[in-house]
Amino acid sequence: MSLSTPTTMLPAEEARGRRHFGQFSLRRRVLFSQLPLTISTLLVVVAVLVIDPGVAMESPFLAIGFGGIMFLTLLAGTIPWHRLPAVFYWIIPLLDFVAIAPLWTAARSVLDGMVLLTAFPVFWLAWSGLYPIFALSLGFLGTAAVNWWPYLAGTTPFSDALMESSLTRPVMVPFMMLSLGAAASILTRSMDKQRVELRASLETSKSQNRMLQAVVEASDVGILVVDRDGHDILMNQAQRRMHFIGMPPGAEDAAEHELLVFEADGTTPISIPDRPVVRALQGEDFRGRIIALGTDGSQQHLSVSASPMYDEDDRFDGTVVVFQNVTDLMDAIRAREQFVAEVSHEFRTPLTSIIGYLDVALEEDLDPVVRKFLTTSQRNAERLLGLVTSLLDSAANSSKVTVQQVNLALLVQTSVESVAVQAAKAGLTLEADLPERLDAQADPVKMGQVVDNLLSNAIKYTPDGGSVTVALRQVGGVDGAGEWAELAVRDTGFGMTEAEREKLFTNFYRTEHVRKAAIPGTGLGLAITQGFVRAHGGELLVSSEKDVGSTFTVRIPVNGPATERSREQ
Repeated sequence: MSLSTPTTMLPAEEARGRRHFGQFSLRRRVLFSQLPLTISTLLVVVAVLVIDPGVAMESPFLAIGFGGIMFLTLLAGTIPWHRLPAVFYWIIPLLDFVAIAPLWTAARSVLDGMVLLTAFPVFWLAWSGLYPIFALSLGFLGTAAVNWWPYLAGTTPFSDALMESSLTRPVMVPFMMLSLGAAASILTRSMDKQRVELRASLETSKSQNRMLQAVVEASDVGILVVDRDGHDILMNQAQRRMHFIGMPPGAEDAAEHELLVFEADGTTPISIPDRPVVRALQGEDFRGRIIALGTDGSQQHLSVSASPMYDEDDRFDGTVVVFQNVTDLMDAIRAREQFVAEVSHEFRTPLTSIIGYLDVALEEDLDPVVRKFLTTSQRNAERLLGLVTSLLDSAANSSKVTVQQVNLALLVQTSVESVAVQAAKAGLTLEADLPERLDAQADPVKMGQVVDNLLSNAIKYTPDGGSVTVALRQVGGVDGAGEWAELAVRDTGFGMTEAEREKLFTNFYRTEHVRKAAIPGTGLGLAITQGFVRAHGGELLVSSEKDVGSTFTVRIPVNGPATERSREQ
């Protein structure tokens, strides 16, 4: 740790009262750097006095060295180093060499390894981070001076030391200390570089966090981040407003299970296990779940999506839930449907009257030209009436069905026969794989419309030379328990992409290929068909591949919708 480069303390560590060495004042750092040598010197003096007390009496060097170290320690803790240039605290380690020399002279005859005391000022100079080459040179010279001090001080006759080659024995010590100092200097410089890089990364991270926080708070989309234990990690301002809307009247705050959450109709409460946040905490990944939040005039419709998070071991680590306010969109859809219903209703009454009077007129003995004109008018009026009826069906409630015992095989056969001529004119092969009889509790009118719509679409969107196949079968349990009637209409037509399939059951939607080909249609048939199938407690599935063809599969319970069965019971 460089004395001249303090680090940044983390808030959590500051709260716990823990501080890094570089975070102390320069005076305390100088004192702490001196303390290891002071403690080691104290241990040496105690050891010498225990092993050979006569050393202190025979030579003043032990007391001089010990006193010098204590005095330097006092200076290290009292001088206001922060008011002086940083290099000034080198005075302490350089004077440490001076104090170690007499200590080493007095104690080397009692204890081995006394020269290692010079390692403390050598390391200090090296890890200071100031003028590395100069610091290493001073450490080398200081160690060399301490090693040869006994001979220079005259405690050993120089001529005798020269004769015994004593002067060459400690020659490697300064070089070893130089190597250690170089290693400490390299390590310190590396740590300083890493510390600078870490500080830069930390600043970048803080800047990115601030930017992300600003973006999240400025977003109109509600964002909620929850950890694996269900604790909120992040909730932006938009989500806090939505949370407030969902709270029960009079409550200042509410947990998730206490919020007023309803289905898209705004009245049907959503059970706790099926709520979006609860499902998200179970690791589910979903998109576009429509819910209503709150009651009365403050109720808002939200589109909820969730994406789970995973840790390095691929374990669930929380989830991100996004709430998009779609109240305006829902209001627009309802207004559109209401407009369509009202306009269509106003159209149907005069059209019915027109067609009726045309029927009466055609019963008269008319001029052929007039009859031709009237017949054309009647045909177009009936076509317009069919369009108006489809619009009304799309806006009306398709969830009501009147069930009775129906032979679905006969119903499908009748629809196939009615489009056989149309298929032949279009150059298509029409095949039917039907059982002799398949009874089910169903609404014959609406199921007839389902079959007619699917067959009409298959023929309309299949080019000349293609084929349309109709199959009906019974699947499921034994003795009618849990059994289903399954109708599949397969064609070799234009097919659809995945993006087109996702919008297929939207009112007025038509694929790009169909629009370019100018094939007549309103884009309402499949939406109406799906509504009829769901009203029977069934499902309408579609699989399609572009330029290969499509398969529409209708599955309804043989025993009728669940509501009808419960009513019978």
